[in-house]
Amino acid sequence: MSSSISSLKVIQEQSGICRRLRTKTSFGSFIGSATFWEDGESTTAVYWCLDTMGSAGPDDQIAHPHNCRSGRECFRARD
Repeated sequence: MSSSISSLKVIQEQSGICRRLRTKTSFGSFIGSATFWEDGESTTAVYWCLDTMGSAGPDDQIAHPHNCRSGRECFRARD
C-alpha cells in the first residue's frame, strides 16, 4: 500500500465523523492534496447522509463533517 493511501486511511479512521456522511470528494481527490473532505473546510462541497440521501440526517439536522460526529443520535462509527 502506498504511503499516501495509508496516510489517508489513518486520517479517515481518526476523523471521528459518521460513516454515513458523504461528499463527491470522498471518492477521490488530487494526489498530494493537503486537505481532506473530513475537515469540512471546503466552501463548495455538498454533503449528504446515506440514510436519507439528502442534505439532512434522520434527525433533520444538517449533514456536515462538523455536525456528524459522536454524540449525535444517528451517528455511526467507522468499522
